Amino acid sequence: MSTTQTAFQNIQVWVTPKAGQPGQYDVRTEPVSPKITSTDTVINYQIVDTGGYTIVFKGMTVKPENNGQLSKETVSVDGLLMTFSDLNSQPMTLNITLKFADKDGREFSHDPQIQNDPQG
Repeated sequence: MSTTQTAFQNIQVWVTPKAGQPGQYDVRTEPVSPKITSTDTVINYQIVDTGGYTIVFKGMTVKPENNGQLSKETVSVDGLLMTFSDLNSQPMTLNITLKFADKDGREFSHDPQIQNDPQG
């Protein structure tokens, strides 16, 4: 029986409508650019506030595309969580594009980064 603990990084996401621009949104993440130091880390993006608007995750893309570090993402049934794992075996910057949709089906995206910095 293994006693290894899985590392977990939760990233909170706030989505707010842009003033005077219907159907346009500002997205903020915290941490902005997480530094992943443990191998086999579970990364979870969580929508925590939308200003009362219905906003859900639709998926994500990553560059470099064939990076050998990130698993395929899974979006929760309610669309508020998106989870994937990070092998974190090589130091690199991963450019993530988070994809969202509002209740009218309008899609938009946000482009944060993840810093892979394996320790040891």
